[in-house]
Amino acid sequence: MNTDSDSLQNNGSFVTPKKEHILVIRLGALGDLIFCFQAFHEIRLAHPDAEIALLTRAPFASFARSLPFFNRILIDTHPSFATPFAWARLRKEVAAFSPDRIYDLQGKFRQTLLYALLGGPYGPAWSGAAPFCRFPRLWPPEPDMHFTDFLAAQLRAAGVQQKSAPDLAWFDAPVGKFALPPNYAVLIPGCSPGAPHKRWPPQKFAALAQKMRGKNLVCVVVGTDADAAAVSALKALTQNAIDLCGKTSLFELAGILRRAAVVIGNDTGPLHMAAALGAPTLALFSGKSDPVWSRPPGPKVAWRQSANIADLGVDEIFGALPLPHN
Repeated sequence: MNTDSDSLQNNGSFVTPKKEHILVIRLGALGDLIFCFQAFHEIRLAHPDAEIALLTRAPFASFARSLPFFNRILIDTHPSFATPFAWARLRKEVAAFSPDRIYDLQGKFRQTLLYALLGGPYGPAWSGAAPFCRFPRLWPPEPDMHFTDFLAAQLRAAGVQQKSAPDLAWFDAPVGKFALPPNYAVLIPGCSPGAPHKRWPPQKFAALAQKMRGKNLVCVVVGTDADAAAVSALKALTQNAIDLCGKTSLFELAGILRRAAVVIGNDTGPLHMAAALGAPTLALFSGKSDPVWSRPPGPKVAWRQSANIADLGVDEIFGALPLPHN
């Protein structure tokens, strides 16, 4: 009988080889996790038999647990620098996972501190921005580099090979209960409550909805409860809108977005979802963002930008819609 000598102890008894443990760090928000789908996919394929954990923030843990790339989710409680015991607990939890390699896709000072707490260059093999780490990332980014290309360069430096895009068929849900028309557009008028500069005015979304009515497109408005004010303002100005704000699960939202004729919205998580799922997507940016770096990833994405996002004209946006007949 053939045996693997690495699985034998000196006394001849069999032992199970230690499974490789890989930790990936990406804290969220939703759009940030979606930006990393390709990187997550390539890490999983590079370590097919490993136990892979994602370290992320608590608000995104439920979504992270649904991702097919990870076996475990660890929570970063985001301790302040004035709470050393909280840092000690975070370090203990990560150390208990016993990572052999860490892919830091966040790359901030907090992660450098965790790197130091785990032993620095004498700890787990680290890919990221930490000084003297085993696999330092590219810095600075090359001119006109997109964030996903920046992540790809980091992974190549760590020996992770480029792979084709992941199959996102898992990111879907039936949407029949919403009785949507066969031909509809999705409007995303909300964004982070702390970033009003990213929000195209509701009256312009309403005017756009009226124009799309002439193209036999019914508009579906989506968002979270935090977007209710923007959605209400839009609905007050048009009858051509189905309000699904706060009425869908994340996976139902994905189902709605992937079946849309076109998706138009501000720079926010659901817009990045639409682009990643392959929906024709038009992203609206203010001058405080850099679309070259942070435009939604996807094969059917267009974008428009103005220093003041409110200055983007309805006719301009309507003419830029990535519809098949445009």
